[in-house]
Amino acid sequence: MTIIAIKHQLMQFFSDVSLQKMALRCGFIQRVRNIEPHTLILSLITALSSGKVTSIAQLHQKFNGLCPDEKQHVSYRPFYNQLRKAAFVEFVKILVRFAMAQWAEKHLVLPKKLAKFQNVILQDGSSFKVHSALADVFPCRFQATAAAVECHMTLSLLTQSPVKMAVTADTASERTHLPIPATLHDQLLLADAGYVDFEYFEQLSRSGGSFIVRGGKSLNPQIIRARNGQGKILSKLSDKPLKSVTRRTNRSEVLDLICRRNGYEFRLIRRWFAEEKRFCLWLTNLSVEEFTANDIMDIYRCRWQIELLFKELKSHTNWHRFTTRKETLVTGLIWLSLLALLLRRSLARRLFPAVSLLKAAQNTEIWLKPIIENLLQRAWSETCFWLEKAKVYLSQNAFKTPQRKSSKNKTLDACFERLNS
Repeated sequence: MTIIAIKHQLMQFFSDVSLQKMALRCGFIQRVRNIEPHTLILSLITALSSGKVTSIAQLHQKFNGLCPDEKQHVSYRPFYNQLRKAAFVEFVKILVRFAMAQWAEKHLVLPKKLAKFQNVILQDGSSFKVHSALADVFPCRFQATAAAVECHMTLSLLTQSPVKMAVTADTASERTHLPIPATLHDQLLLADAGYVDFEYFEQLSRSGGSFIVRGGKSLNPQIIRARNGQGKILSKLSDKPLKSVTRRTNRSEVLDLICRRNGYEFRLIRRWFAEEKRFCLWLTNLSVEEFTANDIMDIYRCRWQIELLFKELKSHTNWHRFTTRKETLVTGLIWLSLLALLLRRSLARRLFPAVSLLKAAQNTEIWLKPIIENLLQRAWSETCFWLEKAKVYLSQNAFKTPQRKSSKNKTLDACFERLNS
């Protein structure tokens, strides 16, 4: 995308008129006052992207510091009252949904092995503790922590951008936030062990979708057919429960099994990790003819991209730094962190496609803050200058560095290379 196209998209998204209309429609504002939606949202994005803000007071200081006009400066109390509104959460959610729709672009070409799928969908959740006063609203699963939230994320591998998020109490079931099976026709779902749900897998298969989900230790289905990692048939394992096949009875490092549980047949890959002295399981409905056991394990490694997104949110977007007692403030700031990440990632990738997202997130004060300050000043004639300057900086200072030999095989590029071979 050209610099001019990026400028027009920013002007459209952060338009005073459109932001005010959305804020009025959802009830966030009744009339325009000193705290304009345009200034508020951009100042909060700047503050959250810096990674150094730990209190609402600091957000207030950032707001006043970034206001184009000193007459718009406000005291702490009215600023705080605006952020604690329930309508503030709805307003930010609307902006996030618009950002997900408008800024999503294909940044990856799927390898040959995955060409049959329209998309690869990654699903995961991440939790962090909040103020103990919120224990009734956000109870935690663990006794050591009184209150915690869980953020359920659905991410597209093609765009490497979230397509859906939900914020719940830590005790909420992860499985209820899986994508609806009918929406995954001709798509592949990758998920962690917390999402094992055989009824869901059956519905997904009937809907024309595919899945690879890591299995838990407690799984013990009946083996129907068995092969080792090289495809050799192991007839002695047929009709045995999975847990009866131990390292003593079978020395194969990888087992490729067709299993049955309550009448539902599925494929299960089991690998022995000698260094950790444990088995790891993957469940899938992908066929043996099209995908080897090694293919399944390589494809599942792509799920690490959603873990990297959570790490970026927590480490570089202030996702767990606020100790407020207000539910709406906690929820609103979580959604705002996601909006800040969407803007940062979208701009970085469009300005420099080979960008290291980690390096871009670590240096927002240098390349992103001037762009946002330009948007706050509404100096549209200078926007292209700051975008071009950010492009030069990212291309010189935020390029991907070669991985160490020990880590290279685990990267997304290495997985794609193996799946293309």
